[in-house]
Amino acid sequence: MKKGFNIQIRYVILPLVIAVALFVGYVMNYVGYFKPVLIEEKTAGPFHLIYKEHMGPYNKIVSDIEDVEHWATSQKIDCSKSFGYYLDNPDVVEEPRLRSWGGCLIDTTKDKIPATLPEGFKTQDLPEQKYVVANFEGSPAVGPQRVYPKAYKYIEQRRLTFKGPVMEQYVIHSQTSMTTTYYFAVE
Repeated sequence: MKKGFNIQIRYVILPLVIAVALFVGYVMNYVGYFKPVLIEEKTAGPFHLIYKEHMGPYNKIVSDIEDVEHWATSQKIDCSKSFGYYLDNPDVVEEPRLRSWGGCLIDTTKDKIPATLPEGFKTQDLPEQKYVVANFEGSPAVGPQRVYPKAYKYIEQRRLTFKGPVMEQYVIHSQTSMTTTYYFAVE
C-alpha cells in the first residue's frame, strides 16, 4: 500500500516542478533576462533634464517619471527619452534614504524649457563627459542583475575610475519593446 502512495506523489510533484520551471523560464524570457548587454566607452552629453527628486527605493521612481512625462506632453515638449538618475549606491545607503531624479531628457534645439515649472519640478544640465555605456533591450527591472555587474566588470578590466551616479535612459518602442541605455560616468 505504501508503494502505491509514493508513485502517486511522484506523478504530482514532477509535473508541478516542471510547470514552475517553465513559468520561471517564461517570465525571465518575457522581461528580456537573456538578451545581450552591449557595452562601450564613449563621450556623451550634454544632457538637459527636467525632473522630480525622489527619495526611497529606486523601483518606486516610476510615478515621478510619469508625472514629468505627462506635464511635458501637455506642454508639447518631446519626452520620448525618459530617465532615472541614481545618486546613491544601494549597497551602501539604506533603501529609505536612496536619492534619485526621474523625468525627461530634453533636446533643447527642438524644445524650450519653460521659465516656470510646476511645484517640485527642476531642471539641470549635465555636461559632456566620458561614460561606459551599456545598452539593454530587456526590462529595466532586471538591469541590476544583468547590466550593472557587467558594466562594473568592464570598468574594472579597463582600469577606469567609476565617478557615479548612474543615469538610465528609457526609450519605449512599443508596448512590448524598449531600450534602456545606462551611463556610468568614468575617468
